[in-house]
Amino acid sequence: MFNIFVSFLSRIFGFYLKDVVTVEDRRKFIVISLAISLPATLLFSMLNLFVFGYPQLGIAEGVCASLLLPVFVLPRYDEWVSFSERLILIYGILITVALAVFGGLEGSGILWVFTFPFLAFLLKGQRSGWLYCFVWIAVMSAALRLAFLVPHSHFYSAAYSGQISVAMLFYSTIAAAFNLVRSRFEAKLHERVQANTAKAREYLDKLEFLALHDQTTGLPNRVSLLQDLSSAIEVCDTQRQSIVVINLRLERIFEISNILGQKSADSLIKGIANSLLGSAAEKGHLSRARRDEFSYFYKLDHREITADMVRKAIGDFQLTYHFEGYPVHIEHTVGVAIFPDHSLEAEDLLRKAGQAMLQASASRTDLAIFDNKLGQLFIKRHLLYGQLREALDNKELCLYFQAQVDMRTGGIIGAEALVRWKNADGIFIPPDEFIPVAEGSGLIKPLTAWVLREAFSQMVKWRSQGLEITVSINLSARNMIDPELIADLQKLLVEFAIPADSVMLEITESAFADLPEVVMDTIDQLHKIGFKLSIDDFGTGYSSLSYLKNLKVNEIKVDQSFVRCLHTESGSFAIVKSTIQLAHNLGLKVVAEGIESAGLENSLRAMACDIGQGYAYSRPLPADQFFTLACNDTPHFLSVETIPENDITVG
Repeated sequence: MFNIFVSFLSRIFGFYLKDVVTVEDRRKFIVISLAISLPATLLFSMLNLFVFGYPQLGIAEGVCASLLLPVFVLPRYDEWVSFSERLILIYGILITVALAVFGGLEGSGILWVFTFPFLAFLLKGQRSGWLYCFVWIAVMSAALRLAFLVPHSHFYSAAYSGQISVAMLFYSTIAAAFNLVRSRFEAKLHERVQANTAKAREYLDKLEFLALHDQTTGLPNRVSLLQDLSSAIEVCDTQRQSIVVINLRLERIFEISNILGQKSADSLIKGIANSLLGSAAEKGHLSRARRDEFSYFYKLDHREITADMVRKAIGDFQLTYHFEGYPVHIEHTVGVAIFPDHSLEAEDLLRKAGQAMLQASASRTDLAIFDNKLGQLFIKRHLLYGQLREALDNKELCLYFQAQVDMRTGGIIGAEALVRWKNADGIFIPPDEFIPVAEGSGLIKPLTAWVLREAFSQMVKWRSQGLEITVSINLSARNMIDPELIADLQKLLVEFAIPADSVMLEITESAFADLPEVVMDTIDQLHKIGFKLSIDDFGTGYSSLSYLKNLKVNEIKVDQSFVRCLHTESGSFAIVKSTIQLAHNLGLKVVAEGIESAGLENSLRAMACDIGQGYAYSRPLPADQFFTLACNDTPHFLSVETIPENDITVG
């Protein structure tokens, strides 16, 4: 029962409330109290001394005001905030005693006495405020009972002092009630602020985690890896250690993810991350840099790194999983860069590891260590991409034509269109540099479109001048799977009024490697339109005879690598001879390119090769020079110094 009563009183008086006021808030309350108390006290001190005729009260007020002077400085320091509050409350007790005892003008001093409880609760809160109020009541009661000893005091009876004590308790209760409402509001507000702050902190922690980690696997992301790698570089630089940086790309992960669906794809990525962690995490730092790439680095006490060492470091793991009873195997390509051999900067090391990975992918190997020469070539090719795009826009490209000769009659019966690039500085860019760049990017389509239009336009000019020959134009593997190719060619035929059978479209044999069915369907459509068709570089690509018997093509073009070695390698001789026989048995003509001597020409003629092409007849020539050559119909070796030695066709 007693505990219940105590609990009831505690709630009534607000003793249960926690002090939620911050140090900054307490400083504000001190400033408010000081701003109100000090000017008023000094003003009335001067009035009582010199105007109202109450020198004792004026002196007492002046002394009390002096207690407030340190409060101007002390609250600036956290450890002196409580002391400043006590000084103000001691000032309050003393000034109210002086006002009660000396009264002031017409006893008006008593009116200010009851401001103390409000001051106490404002500065010290609910629990400590009551304590100061009880002390204040006790001190005031004692002072009033002794007031009769002071001359000119307004209070002489103990009974009257008792009434004042009751009034002080009454005003303390009112002040406590007002402060209780304020304190409860502050407590609830504090709880809400804390709850919101906790939620905000939770969200912030999540954002910070996501900013530095991959959402799917929980692994550090590229940003976090760069921070860790930079820290590791600083340590290794002082300890003379090396750091191996590895970039690992998952092959065909986009296609596999599309087949599996998002949920299963995430499960697959998590499984891969766990496999990599099991192999590498104990020795180094693993992160997921991109959707299909993981990055990893570890320290070494030596600097000689081999591919076998890297494989051993990351583990000879097999990324094979099962989904819905079906096995899923993920191939991967690895690129490696080493600190300090390849770079001293974290960002640069990761970039070069990525370049090495691309080098490995291009060379169809599973792992490559960064090589400075290959790195420079990599940068050059990417710079060339931008320059080639500008060349297309600025009309820096032109077409050259190389004669194709009937080996029985010696007459020119056709020409192959070859693209040439003379940049703004007047320098020829070798085709074997910019053609692979175009094929490896989206530029091959606009480049081929330009070649087709230029070739068709030139054919119109020649035909108007009486020269009607077949012009061969190369199509790349990417062109053959372009769904707009057929429509684009049909538009050109209509626009230029060129018969389709005057155009020979050369298709590289390697085009059949990835999507043979799509390519064969495209060939069928081109055949129906009326185009002549040729298989270029025969013997170097897909090399399957099963598709050849069904292809609706007109000729086979023997690759120049076999023709040039015809007299020096028995294997090349056998390949060329058997290819000619095979083509004739299938009703196809044979073109041999790379004929550079009369001996090669005689040997090929003896094998019954149909058409010859090479420097023995003519180098590639500008359109006007080729026209002169074709009209004279006397093919011969032309030495034109401005024409590059290597002639690589589009595609």
